[in-house]
Amino acid sequence: MRVVATAGHVDHGKSSLVQALTGVDPDRFPEEKARGLTIDLGFAFTTLPSGRLVGFVDVPGHTRFVKNMLAGVGAVDVALMVVAANEGWMPQSEEHAQILDLLDVHHGLVALTKTSLADRDTIDLTRLEIEERLDWPIVEGDAIEGTGLDDVRATLDAVLHAAPPPRDIGRPRLWVDRVFAARGAGTVVTGTLTGGDLERDETVRIEPGALEARVRSIESHHTALDRAASGSRVALNLAGVSHDDLRRGAVVVRPGQWAVVGVVDVELRPLAGRTFARRGRVDVHVGSDEQTGRLRLLDTEGRYGRLALATPLPLAPGDRLVLRSSARQATIGGAVVLDVAPARRTADAVERLPLPLGARVLAARPWCSRADVERLAGDAAALDGFAERAGEWYVAPAELARVRARAAELARDGWPSMAAVAAGCGIDGARLRAALGDDQPFLSPLEDPDAQHLLRALDLEPFAPPPPAELGAPPALVRALVQAGALVDLDGVVFTATAVDEARARIARAVVDRGEISIADVRDLLQSTRKYVLPIVNRMDAEGVTRRRGDLRVPGPRATLVR
Repeated sequence: MRVVATAGHVDHGKSSLVQALTGVDPDRFPEEKARGLTIDLGFAFTTLPSGRLVGFVDVPGHTRFVKNMLAGVGAVDVALMVVAANEGWMPQSEEHAQILDLLDVHHGLVALTKTSLADRDTIDLTRLEIEERLDWPIVEGDAIEGTGLDDVRATLDAVLHAAPPPRDIGRPRLWVDRVFAARGAGTVVTGTLTGGDLERDETVRIEPGALEARVRSIESHHTALDRAASGSRVALNLAGVSHDDLRRGAVVVRPGQWAVVGVVDVELRPLAGRTFARRGRVDVHVGSDEQTGRLRLLDTEGRYGRLALATPLPLAPGDRLVLRSSARQATIGGAVVLDVAPARRTADAVERLPLPLGARVLAARPWCSRADVERLAGDAAALDGFAERAGEWYVAPAELARVRARAAELARDGWPSMAAVAAGCGIDGARLRAALGDDQPFLSPLEDPDAQHLLRALDLEPFAPPPPAELGAPPALVRALVQAGALVDLDGVVFTATAVDEARARIARAVVDRGEISIADVRDLLQSTRKYVLPIVNRMDAEGVTRRRGDLRVPGPRATLVR
């Protein structure tokens, strides 16, 4: 399915054309039928000649109901502009076209309606008016006479075939444009699904408010589905949430995938002859939502702004917003979301915002997990060519080079601990290990001649080793070897790791074979003294090789594994 929104001036025949194409009157309310005026959104479906199913979102054309029109076009990417041949291009034709452009809706067609009420010269003049403003196919379709409807269907089919397919990046988002309680079913929301598929029984989150619900069932075109595809018009029956807690403008998303934000940095796109105040309030329209925002320009040219929303929403870079003046009841322009987690300093923001998306994200956050990337960039692929992988992170190349150079510098004069190097680099140990990977010889003292001498000396008396200080070993070297795993510090007594391994093996064999052993038995096994044996036995207890029972040790859960 593809979803198409209508657009055009009031009384130019949008609803009549939709009804002629689908057989369904999109005007749902008695007041609309009585007045012959579309007030709110209407919905209808039909099958085109190719077999493609298309859903129509019919929008009001009256200037008083522009906010409802915006709720209908916020999630679509193809439009059907309707212009009456006998009246031509009118003020709401112009505003609707401007709104479609601000929302990046560049695929569509123009239906020239009411041709039976105009002569040929008037029709041709109207065509010229349209061609000056829109580079879309123009088709004459008169819902009154029923002429040209097949041409409208065929042209719409061709436009949808040429339009890019709906994006599926595995991050579904449904802007709710209708909420109601269905008898025997509970809460139902409808909208156009974008960004990914949704499945029946899936857990979803509804923003604002972080409400969790389960998708009890899915319906599209009066057909029950197990999975709703991106780009389709769907109704979701939600369990676990009341319809009283939802409204038009709510957003259904998958938990954890989106940054739910109240402040965004944007690129501003004023309409011709309009300007944004340096600071001021604007009506913000995004998806099906409408709310008040506070806009502050970030640069003297007015290209970038910081927009504070009254209610946080799940947004991503690339989202399109329409900004209107409530005082003038007019559209001022649009905005494109660039950053959903703005830096505090506006100077930093202005320097970063012109960068490509991947570089823009990394400039503020040089270490990003995949989940971070999805929330901050909208798509992990956005960082391709801008980031290097280090473990689980996407890292800015300059940051990776900085960490590696700084780590090497810190390690030149000895054997600092991993924690000390990480602190010196301004990151944590996990990031440091990821940054260095296998290339960390300068953090290992094992190849140092002094280290080799110390290890050999300790192994001469493996179970009664002399203190490293008596052998002239610097404390920094000992700490480095402990961290590297070559030495083991047991209650202040330092053994080589090979000595501890050998002690473990001997003790495990003995305790399994005999059933129980004493400290004296271990002392005889290792040919050592109680001073050295007690720390070793305590370690075996901690590891589960042995288990203490009074003054004896019996087999622990790992005894047979070690043996």
